[in-house]
Amino acid sequence: MTFLVLGKLEVRDAEGATVSIPRLKHRQLLATLLLEANSPVSNHHLMDSLWGDNPPPSAERNLKTYVHTLRKLLCPDDLRSAPIETQADGYLIALDRDDLDLSVFRDHARQARRAFRDRDSDTAHHHFERALDLWRGEPLLDAKGSRALDDAAARLSEEYVASLEELSEIRLNLGRYREVVSDLRPAVIAHPLRERLWGQLMLGLYRTGDRAAALSTYQGLRKTVVEETGLEPSRPIQDLHQRILASASVLDLTAPQAPLPAAETRPHAPIPRQLPRDSVDFVGRAEELIRLRRLLAPWDGSPPRYVVAITGAPGSGKSTLAVRAAHLAHGHFPDGQLYANLHGATSGIKQLEPAEVIGRFLRDLGVPSHLVPDDADEAAAVWRSELDGRKILVVLDDAANLAQVRPLLSVPVGNVVLTTSRETFSPFDGCVGVLLGSLRRTEAAAVLAKLAGAQRVAEDTVATAHLVELCGSLPLAVRIAGARLANRSRWRVADLVERLQDERRRLHELEVGDLAVRSSLAVSYDLLLGSAHPLDRMAARALCAIGLLQVPDVTAHIVGALLDVPVDLAERAMERLVDGHLAEVGETGRYRLHDLVRLFAKEQALLQGTRVSRITALDRALSSYTATARLAVKLCGYPPAMVTGTDFQADPIPFLSREQAHHWLEHERANLLLAAAQGLAASEERTARLGAALAFSVFWHLHHSGFPSNFSMITRQCLAVGRRLGDRGITANAHNCLGISLAMTNRAEEAVSHIKEQLALCRELTDLHGEQKALGSLAELYFALKRYDQVLIYGEAQWKIASAIGFRSGEHFALIKIGASHHHLGHFDQALTTLDDALHQTRRDGNVYQETSVLEKLGDIHLDRGDPAAARDHYRAALSCAYTAKVTVAKPYMLLGLARSSRLLGEVEQASAYLERAFATAEVTGDQTLEKPLAQEREALLAARGRPLTAPDRVMTP
Repeated sequence: MTFLVLGKLEVRDAEGATVSIPRLKHRQLLATLLLEANSPVSNHHLMDSLWGDNPPPSAERNLKTYVHTLRKLLCPDDLRSAPIETQADGYLIALDRDDLDLSVFRDHARQARRAFRDRDSDTAHHHFERALDLWRGEPLLDAKGSRALDDAAARLSEEYVASLEELSEIRLNLGRYREVVSDLRPAVIAHPLRERLWGQLMLGLYRTGDRAAALSTYQGLRKTVVEETGLEPSRPIQDLHQRILASASVLDLTAPQAPLPAAETRPHAPIPRQLPRDSVDFVGRAEELIRLRRLLAPWDGSPPRYVVAITGAPGSGKSTLAVRAAHLAHGHFPDGQLYANLHGATSGIKQLEPAEVIGRFLRDLGVPSHLVPDDADEAAAVWRSELDGRKILVVLDDAANLAQVRPLLSVPVGNVVLTTSRETFSPFDGCVGVLLGSLRRTEAAAVLAKLAGAQRVAEDTVATAHLVELCGSLPLAVRIAGARLANRSRWRVADLVERLQDERRRLHELEVGDLAVRSSLAVSYDLLLGSAHPLDRMAARALCAIGLLQVPDVTAHIVGALLDVPVDLAERAMERLVDGHLAEVGETGRYRLHDLVRLFAKEQALLQGTRVSRITALDRALSSYTATARLAVKLCGYPPAMVTGTDFQADPIPFLSREQAHHWLEHERANLLLAAAQGLAASEERTARLGAALAFSVFWHLHHSGFPSNFSMITRQCLAVGRRLGDRGITANAHNCLGISLAMTNRAEEAVSHIKEQLALCRELTDLHGEQKALGSLAELYFALKRYDQVLIYGEAQWKIASAIGFRSGEHFALIKIGASHHHLGHFDQALTTLDDALHQTRRDGNVYQETSVLEKLGDIHLDRGDPAAARDHYRAALSCAYTAKVTVAKPYMLLGLARSSRLLGEVEQASAYLERAFATAEVTGDQTLEKPLAQEREALLAARGRPLTAPDRVMTP
């Protein structure tokens, strides 16, 4: 269809037939939409065009009815094909530029002015003629009647006259005088005070040789001006008149001439009040509102900040907060408030160009359309001039990025640009950023109460808290959840919680009407994926890749492995996600996703590529984790990682020190366990083997740090994988790890069976290293069971094999168990000899971990021999070694020994301090074997003090 507004409002179908729109309100609605074609028009603006300042109470309902009827009039056979689209807070008419005469007129006028600047008068003349030929009379002739449309019609008429003046000027320069006279005779009658038109007509008449008509025209102008204004014509017109009087021939075209009068002074433009309606359901963000109020309207009366940018993740409530803040501060901007939705992250709608936004704002401020430059930089200069001396608040909502709004940001003092975006604006000088995170839980609960009903939410506070948690306190998600409850009066809060607990359905459940968390996130993702910038596309790939890995956070090293790209490129991609608020940065170098973003990333990961490519990426990540973990445990001095025979090729993180390696293991612990569990659960054999390799790689770190429950669970998975794959090596290692973890939870008898299974498998495989390890584990278990004769048997057997294969750590371990068993059997001299030998060897070999154990056993012997001072010296040395080796699991044993020896030396307060630390450390490590000895020592201290034990006033350090 074709739409015509440059005259009587008309609509013509594809065959050229006129589409009847009989009612005035429908024509006014259509005219308002056409004047902003391809841009959303708010309900507020539409109602202003239809009813002005006195809308009826049913205005919103009537508006919806009018839109429905208009769609039916335009497309009676299929309403869905009507060009009117529903927006979040209004409507939009979507047209090709050739389908609207106003768009065609403005295109020709722009081309004409551009050609004139390039000194191509013939082309400029052609386009101005084409533009003016579109006019059929007074614009919007049968659609006016409201102040808004009357003003719009006046502005259109101004565009027509300005274009006619420019065309006449070109014709005068080209010598086409008769055309000037022909067009301007009716024009001066229609615009009797337009002096420039009169001057052009006088000059055209004179140059056609009709000097008398030119002088008569001046007299007609003078009579009109004097009668209407009481003034004489302007000086340039009077000078032209005098020159015509003084000349006997046609004026010399090359002689200097006084300029003709410029266009008449533009009428006073109304003060713009364009802010969208404030949300009646707004809750929370108190701190952010206070800060925005201080930035927009400082309490001390100082000038406001030039640019304030509200940024945050999709669905964080940026637009709602901006509108609320603008309404609160609007009284400090008496010259008006401008608003534009830039559609930077609106699906299906083209982003507004900077020049388009500036042009709209300039026209809203009263600048005639023909004086609005096409070039963005030129328009920005006019924009700054128009704002100079004013106090205007400009709200730029939903900016795609800094580039989209940069030309509008350099505003004079007193004016403020308040913008919202998913992208960071920190690079712009003078911009103050307000970053929105998740709502506080109390605020989120208040939003739910506002939407679903306070009583309903208060009935089950536990379910409400869980619902907020499942929504990640994201405002959009919370509002959707509240709306769903509001629309389902029979649902309890717990009913919606139950539906959201299934991660596979959560994003599907968080939809209501045209609001959806998934679609909000998809806009940001699609913008990255479809960007012309390679880094944006890499960032989109990185988001998908993270969705493959079920871990709380990632480093650039792991993202690089997932994507198979260099680490520095992966880091740049992640920083791009941070700038776009799709990822958050915690500790330096670590990135995490909001729970709902993580679910979205997982969905996208399953949609992108093939299953083979996804498994390959996961395998690369597991290989990277394993390679780095093995290097880290080696640098930390832990026993060597268990071999699984799995081939993995990956470059580890190049740690520079033991401390750096230990820091990585501590901070990656949760990720390593979850990644290993994910690999072990995979059906693909290689992936499952990599999961086992990773689990075994971190075993000794977990053991020394004291997390038996963690590695008990993961090693049971390893055991299942080993059996499923028929891999006796994985099965043997899993039995070993499981036995050790069971021993730490006071289940030594159960642990023995697993270690014997390991021993049998290692002997079947002729795995001497595995065999001596199993023998050592059995010695450890029987020591816990106080079966010291058995300890000697298994300890001696381990020592022989470890010596034969040259495994020093195995030799040290065996000597420690043998010496400790001799101690408990009462063989003190033999015990001291064996342990002194072990101490010499561990120090010779730099085995600080096992030196810790030797020193502890020597402390036990001296304590039992009645030498608490010597015992304390050994315990202190052992504790120092434990700190050096970062063997957390050993610390409570040394602290207990220090408490005993200090008590026996009569230092009860110091003993109390050590004992409290021992309790606290044992609780952290989860070591249940110490429960009874610690309780016994507490009783002994109670007896020594003669009163209840209280928390110590100070904590002793070794």
